[in-house]
Amino acid sequence: MLRGIIDSKKDATVVDIGTNTICAAVVRGQSSDPDDSPGMGCSLRVLGVSYQLAKGIKRHSLTDMDEFEEALIGTILAAGREAKKQIKSVFVALPSWALASHEVVTSVDIRNLPVDDVHIKSLANFDTAKHISDDEKVIQIFPVSYSVDRLQDVTDPTGMVGDKLSAEFHIVTAQASIIKNITYCLNQNNIDVAGFTSSTYASALSVALDSEILSGVTIIDIGGSTTSIACMYEGTLLYMGMIPVGSQNITNDIATVLRTTKASAERLKILYGVSGGPSLEEEPILVSRIDEYGDESMQTISKSTLDSIISSRLDEILDLAQRHILECGADKLLYQRIIITGGGSRLSGLSEFIKARKYFSEMNVRLGKPISTTGSHDFVKTATFASTAGSAICCLGDLPYKALIHTDKSLWQRIITWFRRGV
Repeated sequence: MLRGIIDSKKDATVVDIGTNTICAAVVRGQSSDPDDSPGMGCSLRVLGVSYQLAKGIKRHSLTDMDEFEEALIGTILAAGREAKKQIKSVFVALPSWALASHEVVTSVDIRNLPVDDVHIKSLANFDTAKHISDDEKVIQIFPVSYSVDRLQDVTDPTGMVGDKLSAEFHIVTAQASIIKNITYCLNQNNIDVAGFTSSTYASALSVALDSEILSGVTIIDIGGSTTSIACMYEGTLLYMGMIPVGSQNITNDIATVLRTTKASAERLKILYGVSGGPSLEEEPILVSRIDEYGDESMQTISKSTLDSIISSRLDEILDLAQRHILECGADKLLYQRIIITGGGSRLSGLSEFIKARKYFSEMNVRLGKPISTTGSHDFVKTATFASTAGSAICCLGDLPYKALIHTDKSLWQRIITWFRRGV
């Protein structure tokens, strides 16, 4: 199994930092029968969960550290209280707007010796300064393929003999300033950072089956203000991208066109969703309207009017996602499956809309939510929780490629933290 749990008695606290929402969860991994946990061989038990609107984040940037700290720490502590756990460290899923992808090719001389773990690890210890800028930091490294002399596309070179061992890596980097500020914020509250991962990669781990990750799958995660794309093949992440449009843009469109509040627009979006085709009945909908003087009155609109507003922005999101997949070449390799997840995927009628508009017509498309995740809240079984659940798998699971740990703490800072805890 790709995601077997190392220690089923171990707990982990994970936090998913989105543009619109911050979600934290205390999770315990549980070994289980593969028949009960399709495609994973493990399940997750959520002991405590909390989420709230992300404060201090605007236009894909941290804008107010006090507000951000209040939201981040408040969410983490609330999850800890529900789980009856003292939170000492967290594993962080970073939003797609803070991340970037790079392709790196490195090689080492093996001098006709059999390839072993030392050779393979030395390939990954390349000088990052040659490949990324000073304001970036590597958080994950994924081997794409190996070659030994002229033998190309080697999956596992262990035991092979040759003169030179080469590898192509896909590395994921984060803005160094984001890493520093999140780490500082947590450390100030006596919480260590266990590691970082990409929220898009995490979503893939939680919603895709092992068979899909091996044979090829593209994940489209529709978040609040961004839509993320991740392409996986043979168990590794090949590509990661982002579109700066999400489900919150649909809410904003409804509020703007109908001149109503965002709360009312969000309710309309969730309640009515989108139709796959023309409605047979013109269902009247009563909506509040705010005039130019700020006075509120009621207006009646048709279901088709609301549908046209939602479908217009949804067309843009899906069209951009489809073009993104074509441009990166994922359609040629990963045609087997597309999984759409994230909070925006919960829009009623989305599957019918995709079929009616013939998006991804040559691909097998389905909606995705966390596999084998249980807890006291139904929320942990929804697509909104996908990235948080995947972060727990990334932290606890016996994965081929773990996230690199960056604590950014000096020995003196660690000593201060220990004294604060009374250790």
